[in-house]
Amino acid sequence: MATALIVEDEPEANKLLGMLLQLRGYQTVSAYCGAEALEKIREHVPDVVFLDLMLPDMDGYDVCRSLQSSRPVSLIPVVIVTARLTAENRIASFEVGADDYIPKPYTPDQIFEALEQALAWREQLDQSHVAGEVPLDTRDDGETLRSLAQLRRLLQVRSGLGGEAIDRISAAIKQLWSSVDTWSRRQRSNRVATLAFAMTPESLTLTVHDEAGWLPAWRDLAGDEPSKALVEAPFDEVRIEDSDHSLRLVKRFATA
Repeated sequence: MATALIVEDEPEANKLLGMLLQLRGYQTVSAYCGAEALEKIREHVPDVVFLDLMLPDMDGYDVCRSLQSSRPVSLIPVVIVTARLTAENRIASFEVGADDYIPKPYTPDQIFEALEQALAWREQLDQSHVAGEVPLDTRDDGETLRSLAQLRRLLQVRSGLGGEAIDRISAAIKQLWSSVDTWSRRQRSNRVATLAFAMTPESLTLTVHDEAGWLPAWRDLAGDEPSKALVEAPFDEVRIEDSDHSLRLVKRFATA
């Protein structure tokens, strides 16, 4: 039976969320502070974590960071359930690696939808070929951050790369995202580029599809050798495809 860990210091709120999850066939485990949650995860890795941000001993952000720092548990989908309702809280949740954000008071449908997304994420990890798209837009209330955090976790688990190499790849993606966003604001264009990713056991391919004319401007800034703009990233290939207005980045993984 699938297990859900509920990290909520209010007993009644913890119990109510547990009842909803049990309706979907989950066995629930309760923790009432951050330290207790981390201890229970060390004892048994749950299938999903529902995490309050306001805990008596530590911030929920710190709990989420701790989960993302360890490969065995970094795959656990983390759903933030909180009374902190600002856009900044939502964005901060995705920045530390949360998979979903549900504001209080919530509806049962919001909890059930989060469960479905968590299941889809875990099923995706079992596939030999994983692919997806991320709109490169900072005006999306954190959705791009959420997708990029999940891509980073895929690299942690599936690529065999070390932490430094993953950090450099992540930094390169954010550099490109920043360039896209700066250009889009100057042009007053909302949708400029999309990042498509495809991961196999052998490699990661990132393709930035230019949808509004950003790529020529980026190439002019980068110079004749576009890899100069990504010199710190360990990509094996960096090339511009004029035929489909895209920038393609390839990282091959070491195979036995």
